[in-house]
Amino acid sequence: MQFPRCDLYPAEAGFYCQCAGCPVVSNDTAACVLTEMSDGTYHFNGLTPHGGIKAVITFTNDDGQSVPKPEAKHVEIREFDSNGALVGVQFGLVDPKGFYMQ
Repeated sequence: MQFPRCDLYPAEAGFYCQCAGCPVVSNDTAACVLTEMSDGTYHFNGLTPHGGIKAVITFTNDDGQSVPKPEAKHVEIREFDSNGALVGVQFGLVDPKGFYMQ
């Protein structure tokens, strides 16, 4: 499953999060599927791979501190269902090519 779906930088099948390494800074580009929040997280509203309807993406540095996406070394993606219950958590390393589910 490709997630999130993005027309700016389409991903191949099996690719999980192209947002992790994407050079686009959300809120600055109309077609970006992420919304950067004031707390430093990024929100995606739409279907997620684990049956959720929303994902909260947090980018961090090597010390685990939340940082803007362009400065990140790591990413955490939390998926939530319509009741706000957590349905999945993924962790990855930020790479210009994103990361794949294995």
